[in-house]
Amino acid sequence: MKKVIFIFLVYHFSYNSTYGQDVPMVVWDQVESFLEDQEEEEIDISVVLDRLEALYFNPMNINEASYDELQESRLLSEIQINDLVYHKATYGDLILMEELQSIPSFTVADITRIRSFMEVSDEQKLPIGFGQMVQSTRHELYLKWAQTLEDKLGYLSREDTPPAYLGDKNKLQLRYKGSYENKLRFGLIAEKDEGEQLLSDTLYKGIDYLTAHLYMRDFSTLLKDVAIGDYSVSLGQGLIMHNGFGAGKSAWVTDIKKGGRTLRPYTSVNENGYQRGVAATLRPIKHAEVTLFGSRVARDGNLRLDTLDDETPEVFLSSLQTSGAHRTLAEKEDKGILEMTSFGGAVKYAKSNYTIGVNHLTSVLDKELIRSDQAYNRFRFSGNQLSNTSIDYSLRLKNIHLFGESAHSSSGGLAHIVGALVGLDKKASLAVLYRDYDTDYNALTPNAFAESNIINNEKGLYLGLELLLTRRWKLRTYADVWKHPWLRARVSNPSDGKEYLVRLDYYIKRKLSIYGQFFFEEKLQNASLSDAVIEQRGGDNKLTVGRTQRRYKFRLHFANKVSQALELRSRMEITTFENINGISKGYMLFQDFIYKPWASPLSLTARVAMFDTDDGNSRIYAYENNILYEFGIPTYSGRGVRYYFNIRYDLTRQLTAEFRLARTKKDMGTNGSGLELINGNTRTDLKAQLRYIF
Repeated sequence: MKKVIFIFLVYHFSYNSTYGQDVPMVVWDQVESFLEDQEEEEIDISVVLDRLEALYFNPMNINEASYDELQESRLLSEIQINDLVYHKATYGDLILMEELQSIPSFTVADITRIRSFMEVSDEQKLPIGFGQMVQSTRHELYLKWAQTLEDKLGYLSREDTPPAYLGDKNKLQLRYKGSYENKLRFGLIAEKDEGEQLLSDTLYKGIDYLTAHLYMRDFSTLLKDVAIGDYSVSLGQGLIMHNGFGAGKSAWVTDIKKGGRTLRPYTSVNENGYQRGVAATLRPIKHAEVTLFGSRVARDGNLRLDTLDDETPEVFLSSLQTSGAHRTLAEKEDKGILEMTSFGGAVKYAKSNYTIGVNHLTSVLDKELIRSDQAYNRFRFSGNQLSNTSIDYSLRLKNIHLFGESAHSSSGGLAHIVGALVGLDKKASLAVLYRDYDTDYNALTPNAFAESNIINNEKGLYLGLELLLTRRWKLRTYADVWKHPWLRARVSNPSDGKEYLVRLDYYIKRKLSIYGQFFFEEKLQNASLSDAVIEQRGGDNKLTVGRTQRRYKFRLHFANKVSQALELRSRMEITTFENINGISKGYMLFQDFIYKPWASPLSLTARVAMFDTDDGNSRIYAYENNILYEFGIPTYSGRGVRYYFNIRYDLTRQLTAEFRLARTKKDMGTNGSGLELINGNTRTDLKAQLRYIF
């Protein structure tokens, strides 16, 4: 099953509700908004969980926190961080948390929300050695099991043909992590997905996925970060590579700038998002940082054999695989067939009001990557070595924050991104971003602001505006327009598109929040060949298959805090999809129950949802509470009912058990597709997890 690294915390942070702290609603909204339409049933959310949990037990000192550390917390907007940095530079360190009220973009609700994770302190912590950190480490062990009860097509035998899936239906995971405050992290994850073998004895031997890391930060004045094992690298605004969360199109309309520390430990189950080796960030002189990293890791890919030369046939790759699924013999053959060696670094100089950095990455493949001869692949990278170099920068001028990055690839082509965040006044914030990615710009691991996940062949302009209308009313809106000068997969014409979102929030502190949201998107996509039109122009035949499609979505959401222990959430969503074949419509209604009594070992979340959509074009996505470290975004398609409940119980101060049941029942039809097809109208998923802290 395809997984992504994206991130979030679903339940309490600690093992006992006496010490527990709910995730701020701002983080809930961020995660759902950024992950909408990801088409992922389960999303790993460990990065933010780890960060917020560490902040809860060891609050961040606002006076000492850097811009990147504030951004990494996901608790403040970019404009709030910019205002805070400017305030400290102008007036000096804060004396009390209440002083934040004098900063234009901060409200009393904002200060209340961050109190559990941030503090104002003049206490100087004494340096501590590595041995002392290890002795004082907090250890956590997780054991997880999951299974879909109904048989999927991949598990079934047909006549004399054995099942396509080599393994059984159980999904198993072991996760261990040790940590000391925010300074030391080490751990490992071992996982077997559904349909995969537990211990393979053919092809790729051993556990299907195993990752481990050791990470230290702020160990000394010279050594800022060091990572051994599996780690992630974030450079600039993602034109080369970035592993941060957010900074894209969402209801958080001013959250468009990427940031955070360059190096982080890798704690995700996404099997293709990490570097493996050694990396370090040094501070040789004041205001300057130097990061160096090296990695060698096996990647999945589609292997092909060129048989034109019978004597010496050539082996090459047609594409890289990112699904992480190794259930069938064909998927096992793709596992780890490519060895990727990567090395590079970054040099950054940062003062109180500006930063400038130079980044470089070279990736060497042990096999040639040769794309198919489809027209849209004409400018995409082929070969076995690719280098990227970029310059990124930021400048803060009072209430204005300018930022950007320009990158070059060795295959040719440039990519530019430039943005501005402006605090117009205490009640208005503006975001502007322009991107220009050449058709021949290439990067193997980019993650920048874009309409597509391939950072090339795109030019676009984004505008976002946030208005605090009154103490209880907030308006957020964005508009994004773009064009693709060359062809794309499933779009056989140069094309353009546009997208708009408007959201109106009403909020009563600790009691009620309501929002209405409207979304519109228009872009080009190929129609079926039967719909193609042959146009005669100047004697040349032109096959025109690109067709405009439009999508409209309206949502109304209520969250009502009935009591300290009980919260009710209700949602109605309506969607309409239009293309040359006609109009498809759908709706979804759900009711959530969140029961978390104070100082009780028991907590419960549940949902009942009804949905009715004409087809897959009008499908609807909605987040679901899940067990710790996971976040669900299932598809509501067809007509039926879906319900789930999650139970969490603290057996002791050290041991917590979680159980989840989720079931979808449709009026008719099937669930899933391909080898994941369930030939029936029901699907039942079970999960259980134990968490032990010592």
